[in-house]
Amino acid sequence: MKLSFFYFTLKFPHKKNGKIMDKGPSLDLSTMRKDSLMFGLIVFLWLCAAFYFTPRILALLIGPENILAKFSIILFALLLNLFWFYGFYHLIIILFSYSKDTDNLGRSNEDKRSDEQNNPSVALLYTTCNDFKEEAVLSCFNQDYSNFHTFILDDSNEKGYKRRIDDLALKYKGKITVIRRPDRKGYKAGNINYGLSKIKGFEYFNISDADTILPKDYILRLLPYFNKPNVAFVQARQELNPNQNSSFAQELGFQIGLHYDHYLRTKNTYGFVMFYGHGALMRYDIWKEIGGFPEVATEDLAYSMKVRERGYFGVYVQDVVCYEDYPPTYQQYRRRNEKWIRGTAECLFKFYPSFLKSRRISWVEKFDVLASASSLLLAFPFLLLLLLVGFVLPFFFYHFRFQGPMFRMPIIFDSSLLNLAVGIKGNLFWRWDFFLMLLLALVSPILPAIVQIFKRPGKRLRYIVMYTFVFYAMQLVSALNLIAYLLTRKATFSITGQEREDLKDSGGGPLGFFSRPVSNHKAVVFMEAVSAALFFLISLSTQNIWFLSFGVGLIISVFLFNLGFENKLLKALVGIPLIITVIVVLFIGKTLQ
Repeated sequence: MKLSFFYFTLKFPHKKNGKIMDKGPSLDLSTMRKDSLMFGLIVFLWLCAAFYFTPRILALLIGPENILAKFSIILFALLLNLFWFYGFYHLIIILFSYSKDTDNLGRSNEDKRSDEQNNPSVALLYTTCNDFKEEAVLSCFNQDYSNFHTFILDDSNEKGYKRRIDDLALKYKGKITVIRRPDRKGYKAGNINYGLSKIKGFEYFNISDADTILPKDYILRLLPYFNKPNVAFVQARQELNPNQNSSFAQELGFQIGLHYDHYLRTKNTYGFVMFYGHGALMRYDIWKEIGGFPEVATEDLAYSMKVRERGYFGVYVQDVVCYEDYPPTYQQYRRRNEKWIRGTAECLFKFYPSFLKSRRISWVEKFDVLASASSLLLAFPFLLLLLLVGFVLPFFFYHFRFQGPMFRMPIIFDSSLLNLAVGIKGNLFWRWDFFLMLLLALVSPILPAIVQIFKRPGKRLRYIVMYTFVFYAMQLVSALNLIAYLLTRKATFSITGQEREDLKDSGGGPLGFFSRPVSNHKAVVFMEAVSAALFFLISLSTQNIWFLSFGVGLIISVFLFNLGFENKLLKALVGIPLIITVIVVLFIGKTLQ
């Protein structure tokens, strides 16, 4: 069977008795040189915006204000440019994802395989820790392929889960092997490394999380992509499990497919292909060569960087689809968010310096890793920007007016030194060009949902509502997660699928508190409630509607945390932040000069 794309033809293998019978796909994976067009365009547009807008802001340095005031202006300009960069980042990547070029993996003469290579051995590793799902395990050994075996790497410490796993292994004796380690060091990576050290004779292995459901032709479809010696792993597309019984997951789970369809899809041609922790077929010899998975919380990103430093690549395959669960509750969503933030920060500190220095890696991939990883760490700079606009700048520049948008800038008077310097009357900042930059930053991350809103209006509008709520509700705790890592240099690994969480005080004062997961700690939830009250007061005292969005988002977050998403009133109330945001944007547009 052939599937034709814009630049190349990919041949999927025919099978007979579960064996691959023909040659691998026609892909030039010998070098996998990356095209710099996408990220080059992002940087170019961002620099144009920076040179166009920044002088307006820096013009405030002309005034007689003290050094702290001038520093706050410089910091304000830097932070605005940071968020404008990510506006272009999301916009350009999403636009490129609609191009057929993004599926181009190159061209090559078809590589013949010897008979020994036509049916390589594959180990399917199912990882679990008190979150076992039988449906996911069954998808592992229900494969249209003959030479594979399923291993359950069980880190569970609850007897009920262990008993269910043992019963299943007994029921399917010969198809499943259970491996348990004597300790739980090294998080998920330690579990995988221990399991792989105990199995022999396999050329490839696959990693499944507890909720990963593989298609029947998963092995058969992915193996042909290893037709070059420098391919380390092949990552399949992930999508929300349509059968997941959680309204919270169903309303936000579109995010899974959005990321793979519009971000990862571009990376074969234009960026860095990362292993996403599950749903990927991998080479055993390369795992052994680099010394196993780094035993950190975000082992997938760390392993991907180590693999690339050795000169190997990952490949993303869009049309092989696995199902996965989305965090079913708001508490579990917060827990996963903390793992991602602290784990990503850990990877950037520990592994990015050597990745950056490597001469085997293109600047495009280095830039991609930094930009993509840093996009998870923006809550702290965003709150800093909020602090500047809400408190610091009005304190130093008494002529600021904040009776409307968050970024409403000072009114320039004819007699001021600033007006004499720039020769512009009126509000120097809120013109149509500045307004469009605000829209870019707001809309670009949800552009795919907006594009699809006419096809599936109910679901996509509901996703936009939930995305907006989560944005406002999670800023404070996300910033705290980053601070927690910076203070302790410790990441945390919480099992997303677990319903219970150990939140006991670890002692040792503030550092002891931050060394454990903090997102769902009652002290943090209480801090969010207090912060919500402060945002309400600030909004009333400054007549700044935008602060009201944060106050509403935080107070709904507190109630949602305690009452759950099944509460019908809360389901309705989560739409308020989006309504306020739309009102603010319309207000800005109406008051433009």
